[in-house]
Amino acid sequence: MNDETGRGETERGKTSSSQLLTKGLRVLTHVAQQGGEVGVRELARDMEMSTTVMHRLITSLVDQRFLERNAENGKYRIGAQAFEVGKAFIRSAKIETCAPPVLRKIVEQSDLNAFLGVMRGSSVIYLIAMQDNGPLAIRVAPGAEAPLHATAMGKILLAELPDEEIHQKLSFYFDKKFSASTTKDPSMLIEEISVVRQRGYAISDDEAFRGVVSVGAPIRDFSQKVVAAMSISKPKALLREREMDHIIATALDASERISRCLGGR
Repeated sequence: MNDETGRGETERGKTSSSQLLTKGLRVLTHVAQQGGEVGVRELARDMEMSTTVMHRLITSLVDQRFLERNAENGKYRIGAQAFEVGKAFIRSAKIETCAPPVLRKIVEQSDLNAFLGVMRGSSVIYLIAMQDNGPLAIRVAPGAEAPLHATAMGKILLAELPDEEIHQKLSFYFDKKFSASTTKDPSMLIEEISVVRQRGYAISDDEAFRGVVSVGAPIRDFSQKVVAAMSISKPKALLREREMDHIIATALDASERISRCLGGR
């Protein structure tokens, strides 16, 4: 085999590997956007690939823990390694340094719960969760996810998107008629998001988490881009009269402090 032939085969091998990597990343992104679990046949159909190729890609993603299989129904969901990559993004953005002290102080000095999350597909992923130790504490673990439109953090993240993109992201929940989607139709949600844009904070009242009220606020970096959202939450059964104003002020102050630490104005 001459040098030209050898180089040609090497280049073809690199191209083939690059195409497989691209397809694998597309599959991972598609699963994340579904906000739940999805089967091989459904993935192959949606992405216009053969089931054989899809099986091969999914097997590789499962081996590397980017996807995991539900043994009960044979469907796949986002795996632990994908969450680790998400945490690495937060570390690189300095949020891991800036946010915990601010959120921890809120929890230590009050009976409130504090969270920080980012958008992944149609869900908000909880990256930081600091809970009060009261009798009705809200138990949400890092790595948990919830529908964007049913959480205060999710509404903040949605407010940065054009209305058409909001419809696209949430079509999965509305089409499937998830329980968290039945409280409002898309047009009502767009109206609510418009209010969120105007006032700079969002409220979730008895939505994704029953019996809980939350106030969300944006986290911005030096470019003023919203890179994450934070929320302050409390069980409604423990909510005192006129306490909502205090929770809103606390959330806005915390988001401003974290944003300033990231270089935001």
